[in-house]
Amino acid sequence: MSQNRLLQGIDWMVLILGLIIVTFGIMNVYSVNQDLGVKQMIWFGLGMVMILALIIASGNNRNFFEIYSPVFYIISVLLLVGVLLVGKEINGAKAWYRFGPLSLQPAEFAKIGTALLIANFLNHSNANLKDISFIGKILLIIGIPVVLILLQPDLGSVIIFCSLSIALYREGLNPWIIITPIIGLIVFLISIVQIPFYVLLVFGFIVLVIVLLMLAFNYTKDVIDAMHGILVGLSIYFLLLIVVCYFVENLSEETRESFGHLFPMRSLFFSEPIFFNTVFFGLIGFVISMIPIIVLKLTEQKEINNSPFKTQSGLAANMLNLSIIVSIVLLLVTSIISFISPIIFEKLPKHQKERVMVLYEGEAKYRDTSGYNLLYAKTAIGSGELYGKGYNQGTIKKGRFVPEQQTDYIFTTVGEEWGFLGSTFLVLIYAVFVGRLFYLAEIQKNRFARFYGYCVASILFFHFFINIAMVIGLFPTVGIPLPFFSYGGSSLWGFTILIGIFLIIHYKNSQGFI
Repeated sequence: MSQNRLLQGIDWMVLILGLIIVTFGIMNVYSVNQDLGVKQMIWFGLGMVMILALIIASGNNRNFFEIYSPVFYIISVLLLVGVLLVGKEINGAKAWYRFGPLSLQPAEFAKIGTALLIANFLNHSNANLKDISFIGKILLIIGIPVVLILLQPDLGSVIIFCSLSIALYREGLNPWIIITPIIGLIVFLISIVQIPFYVLLVFGFIVLVIVLLMLAFNYTKDVIDAMHGILVGLSIYFLLLIVVCYFVENLSEETRESFGHLFPMRSLFFSEPIFFNTVFFGLIGFVISMIPIIVLKLTEQKEINNSPFKTQSGLAANMLNLSIIVSIVLLLVTSIISFISPIIFEKLPKHQKERVMVLYEGEAKYRDTSGYNLLYAKTAIGSGELYGKGYNQGTIKKGRFVPEQQTDYIFTTVGEEWGFLGSTFLVLIYAVFVGRLFYLAEIQKNRFARFYGYCVASILFFHFFINIAMVIGLFPTVGIPLPFFSYGGSSLWGFTILIGIFLIIHYKNSQGFI
């Protein structure tokens, strides 16, 4: 085989960008702690050895990783079970194996095994992400490692498993299966600090505006029928909200006191203006919902010429009825989430509650507890200004004000010593790196390689986005490392193997089509 053909299929852009990120990361870890910087170089070298071992093991077999994906998955699950039995507890989580001076976090490798096995399932001819039973199997594959990781507990790693939804959406998963829990989470977080009645009113009006926009600019029969059904659901939703408000308003003072402590801002929750506003705006929402319903019914009955709305019959009626049921169920579930979120929040450990409240009330209020890291992280990043203080010249870094700065908060070193320009450079490099991986995933010739490639890009994107958002105060502290940058053998090996497998698959597929 000629040398040119041997090099065909190697994506030099990913390799070069990855090497830039790793080198920059080792430099910053070295700046924080020279011994750890040297160790990080060793971890990366060992990671390269692991990739070479995988290249040798796969040989000329283009389907090696697909065939042995169940083995990768089973090993990763067994490692997660084992760490619960014999693992070392660090920072309140039993998530590490300890071998003398070495530590190993199996959750990093569980992402790889899970992505490979799902890719295997999807590559079968009978794979169908519209089939509920098949979706159930996929959720089971994801659920087993997620439950085991929750038992450690390690919330950060669990959040990363949500990134697989991007790859599943690319393969045909209904977007509402992804969007619905996201909406539920948003309602949950907002309802912690806002009065549920108001949260639900705003939510109802947002849905109403979206539906009206869809009706105004879309004349597809199925879409019109679906929007019609949602409007019926919204009208019922606003009426139920008014009824609940009336019920709560007429509770006795003794009853209000008995469960009033379950809600934030209890004095406001039961105040008269809230009841009046809820009823007033609830009636407005009901009227606005009913007007297009009446218009739709009139255009149906009169069969107005050229009307796009005269289509509700036969199969369309089924779509209308289904959308009514689904919308009512989802709106009621949203209401339940809004009312019980303060109760659930009160049951969380104090440090977890504070991590969430830091986002709403600022880190200064919790400077001695959960806001300490964020306060000094922002201070360090801001002190770097435009050009930074210079490599190894960070005063806040030298003062050790940011705990574990070499791991989850390594970006603070970039901000302080390399400034806004250095931070922007790193973000752009990551953006191009992840974008290139998405592109490579999209051009794969088989579903296994495409799905796994999307998983790789999505996992890296979640790590990158959440870590930086966490450091600058846009996301709670959950312990998610910056890919190829944060110190740690397990995370560096995990990311190296994750991408290495995809590049091997891409290389073998490219060789096969020459």
